[in-house]
Amino acid sequence: MLLIAAVVMVLFLFNPSQYGFYPRCALYTTTGIYCPGCGSLRALHHLVHGHFAMALRCNPLLILSLPFAAFYFWHYLGRWITGEPLPPLVMRPGWIKLLAVVVILFTILRNIPHAPFIYLAPP
Repeated sequence: MLLIAAVVMVLFLFNPSQYGFYPRCALYTTTGIYCPGCGSLRALHHLVHGHFAMALRCNPLLILSLPFAAFYFWHYLGRWITGEPLPPLVMRPGWIKLLAVVVILFTILRNIPHAPFIYLAPP
């Protein structure tokens, strides 16, 4: 928890658009193609500042997946705190395929340089 708080504090204090110590995307650096994770740091920076619309513009896939990640995190944390055995993290093959299709479509759409898909590319 302390590590998460430290990461959130760094993201709050240092804008990824202005500071160069954040990692760069290898795919974008070498090819100019946005990967599904491009804009994630900027999105999280805007989110911790309360700018939801700007965070959504930077990486909508990440921002829209955060409620699901938070649900699983709290579910597992609650079981861990109470000493209950943690259930295995298992996904059905259909959900894995759906997730793969969503990520691939998101990647394709965000790399189309014309409206309305320009809003899927990080600013």
